[in-house]
Parts: sequence; C-alpha cells; structure tokens
Amino acid sequence: MGGVNLAEPNRQSPLAAVFLVIRGVRSFGIVQIVVAGGFLLSQSPSIWLVALGAAVVVLISVVIGLLSWWRYTFTVKDGELSVRKGVLSANNLTVPLDRVQTVSIEQKFLHRIVKLVQVSLDTAGASEAEFTIDAVSEDVALALQRAAADYRRDTAVARDAATGDPLVDRLGDAGPIPAPLPRPDEVVLQHPPGRIIKMALTQMPFSGLAVLAPLFAFGEDIFGWLPIDLPEVDLDVGAWLFWFVPVAILAVVLASVILNLISTLLRDWNLTLTKTDVGLRRDAGLLSRTSVASSLVRVQSIATSQTIFQKWLGLYHVTLHNIGDADVAVPGCDETQVQLVRDLALDDGDGVEVLNRYVSSQAVFKATRNTAFFMIPLAIGLYFVLGWWSLLFLLIIPITWATTRRSVRLQRWGIDADAVADHQEFLGWTRKEVLIRKTNSVQVRQSMFERKRGLATVQISLAGGLLGGGSLSIGMIPLAEAQAVRDRVLYVAETDKRAFM
Repeated sequence: MGGVNLAEPNRQSPLAAVFLVIRGVRSFGIVQIVVAGGFLLSQSPSIWLVALGAAVVVLISVVIGLLSWWRYTFTVKDGELSVRKGVLSANNLTVPLDRVQTVSIEQKFLHRIVKLVQVSLDTAGASEAEFTIDAVSEDVALALQRAAADYRRDTAVARDAATGDPLVDRLGDAGPIPAPLPRPDEVVLQHPPGRIIKMALTQMPFSGLAVLAPLFAFGEDIFGWLPIDLPEVDLDVGAWLFWFVPVAILAVVLASVILNLISTLLRDWNLTLTKTDVGLRRDAGLLSRTSVASSLVRVQSIATSQTIFQKWLGLYHVTLHNIGDADVAVPGCDETQVQLVRDLALDDGDGVEVLNRYVSSQAVFKATRNTAFFMIPLAIGLYFVLGWWSLLFLLIIPITWATTRRSVRLQRWGIDADAVADHQEFLGWTRKEVLIRKTNSVQVRQSMFERKRGLATVQISLAGGLLGGGSLSIGMIPLAEAQAVRDRVLYVAETDKRAFM
C-alpha cells in the first residue's frame, strides 16, 4: 500500500474491461438474449448468419468495455477525489473526501480468481453508491479507504483546534496539533462457523425459496424435463392428504433451510467487526469477500432487533444506520457483543438505559375503528356474492384489536440526557436509539384524532433524512410529553458542539 500514489492518475486493472463487458451483456438480460437468439435461429435459414450477428454484438461490447476502461481514471489530491470517465464525451466527477460516507471493498468470486477487488464509495446525502471502481488491486482499494479515513481524522483534529481545544492553550505558539498516531486495529467481534449456522437457522423458514422464484415461471417445462413421470393423484380419494401434503410441506421447509444455510455461509462467513483508528470496518464472505468501512461520527442511529427464532438461540441483529444507504449490519450477536457495538455507536455515552414511558391505549381504539369502518361495508357488499361466508371478513376486526393491543402494551420509549430510544414488540422486538446531538430537526404533529384527546406525535429527523435510519417517530403520547421532548432535543442539538456527521 505504501507504493500506491493516488495523487497521480490511476487506472483500473486491464481486467476491468472484462467486468465492463460482462456488466454490459447482463444489462440486456440473459433471458432476453437467449430468447432472441432462439427466435432468430428458428427464423433464419442459416446458422452462420445468427453467429455473425452474435459476433458483432460481442465485438461492440468488447470495444465499449475497452474504451470505458481506458477513459476511466481517478486521483486523490487536495482533499478531493476526482474521477474522469466517458466513452464519447468526458464526464468529470469530483467528490470532497469529507463527504465520503463509506468506502466498501468487495471481492466477488471472479475478482478473487484474478486477485482484484471492487470499490464502491457512498457519500453523504446519496441514496446509493456515488460511483464504483470495478476492478483494482487490493493495495489501491485499501489506499482509497485509508485516504478517506485519514482526511476525516485530520479534519476533526483541525476542527477541535479551531474550537479551542485545551491542548492548543498549553502549546501556545508551538504550532498546530499533530495528527494522532494510528492505533492498531482492534477486533470487536468475530463469528465462528457455528454462529453462522445458527444465524441461518434463525431466518424465516421459507426465505431461502426466494432463490428459486425465477424457476416457477418455467415450472411446467422443468417437470417435462424430469426423467421420471410424476404420479397422478386422484382428487376424489382424500387419503393422500394425510401423507402427501405433510411430506411436501416438510420437503419445502427442509429445502428452504438448506438454501438459507448455503446463502448465509457464503454471505457472512468469518464475519468480523474491527475498530480502527478512524471508525469501524466490517468484513465477511466466503467466495465473495465484502469489506465496509464507516466513520463512527457518521452513525446516525443504532437498531437492535430479535425475531422469535433468534430468541430461541439467543442471537441479536444490530444495524448501525449511517447517512445515505451505507448501513453496517452485524447479525448473530450475543448480549455482550450487542453492548460493545452499542457503546461504540453511542460514542461511549450511556444512552437510554430505562424505557419507562408508554404510548396511549387510544392507539388500540383508533386501529380497531379504522379497520371496522373498512371491513363492515366490505362484508355487506360481498354478502350478495359469497353469502354468509362474507361474515368471515368481520373476524379481522377482533384480530386487529388483539394484535394492536399487544403491540401497544409492549411498546415503550424513553429519553435521557443525550439519547432517545423507542422499543416496539409483538412476537419479536426492535429497539432504536439515536443521539440527540445528531438531530437535524424535530416536529410535534397532531392528527385530528390526537388533537381531540390531547395527544401528539414527535418526529425526530437525523442527517440521514426521513427514510431508513434517518428518523425516529413516537406517536400517541401526551402533548405535554411531546413538547418536552422537542424542547430537550432542540436544546441539546443547539448547545452540543461536537461533530454529528
């Protein structure tokens, strides 16, 4: 990494042209290409004409890929990352390093074969990766990751000096504060293979079948290719229901669990969370290796959740929400690891330890009333089509009452000196916690229903915006409490001078 000079124009590896060609072909759609080829082959009197057309398409893709590779250069200079790209026209992109949210390094299976990696950069305010460098050496990727991290650290040191750091007063005219020496990386947590297997077992039973979804469109053809004939079932004989249906359901569940296991092992193998001198780095993957680095100061909120399956095995899922779309997810944690990650995200603050406030039970009445207003006319309308069976739709009303009552009874929230937290629960639970000083705005809103009952909703918006981890909303609470939360949040946000993004 020491031999990498980012100040000079750098170009991707020549093998990046291969990735560009493959990506160009994939953009057309593999299925569409196969169908078009089959159609032309069936209509053309000569297979050589089809082969010539395919050769022309491949040649054009190769030429475009080579030109895209040759025209793509990037440099890091004067606190800015500059990218120059474009085939027919030049496109210059300049990104200040202080706006870089994360630098992700991914080594897919094809990259691993040729010992290259793919680098993606997310910036503050962008909902997706600002740009992607398809294929570079790992040294270049690590140099980019380090350059962004070092610039954020140096900027923070300069900002502390400008705001009157006590060390400046002691140094006098001795000069600016030197940047702190890099500290060795510290492994916060690392999941062994046994933990990865437990993570796979806690996923939804049928989630693994999503991999097979495209095959359902060709189900009839697939059954036709089988070397054996499936038995014909006499629907007039009900005995098969007692063995065929349970066996089929068991087979589907078993297949989904196996697919979940394979997918989780490939994605999260050797999942490691490392604390560096500038933030956190998450590494995971078996065939494809992914590395995501994020500055802790840019973490906007922390969400901890536990599904009903994770409860059985004592696992938790932790997500650090960053600005934009660059969240750091750490599944499969135990209680000790959750506390370690939480302490890091909260900047060693105490956070909200006790959640002793509840939302109003009027939320149950509101949900039940709205459901009744919709379901009663629907049941009456369907009576003339379905008869008395339409009354079954009315069962949704008591179901809504029971589920909402449980959710409201278990929901609780709290506010402390420097954080706000909300806990929601039904079968599983989710706890979201934000630092007050990272608030961009706070609103107190009242619907007509809330206004009549002296209730309100408080909406805390963070730097990430209203989507994803960028906000925290607590509704159906007394108006006085909502206003107190607003005043507290505004006071801390205005008086705390520490960086929040």
